[in-house]
Amino acid sequence: MALMACSASLMAYSDDSSKPISITADSAEIDDTAGTSIYRGNVRIAQGSILLTGDMVVLETINKKIHKITSEGNLSTFRQVRDDGETVHAQAQKMVYTVSKNEVVLTKNAKLTEAGNTLASERIVFHVDKKTVSGGSPAGKGRVSITVLPETLTGETPAETSH
Repeated sequence: MALMACSASLMAYSDDSSKPISITADSAEIDDTAGTSIYRGNVRIAQGSILLTGDMVVLETINKKIHKITSEGNLSTFRQVRDDGETVHAQAQKMVYTVSKNEVVLTKNAKLTEAGNTLASERIVFHVDKKTVSGGSPAGKGRVSITVLPETLTGETPAETSH
């Protein structure tokens, strides 16, 4: 239940995908034939309420549609405002979003925050369409840290539950 609270609506927002994409970086290498674009240095990609930052971001396309986005560096960040006004934040040294799988993988110092609930681990995987999230390593060697606000579990604010 706590894990679902962290990812219940990540990237499932009404009209961000219909907005234009704005990219700024210190340098860009675009290869239309290979379907890759590599952006380096203070990369900022914005689309609607989405903001992705990183030291290096690689966009891979198939038939001129984005297939995969990989962001790496000291700290890559992701922010998106949900339709209800809540903001989702994610950060990691590496983020990989595979559009066809609706899957985002955060690795190395990964942290996902939504509505005050936080999941931190060395690896976090969330599936946008299934609204699922998992943390830790498959071998069970990593630790997972979860913080869930009381109102997320009960649907009430702490003041409402004290009556």
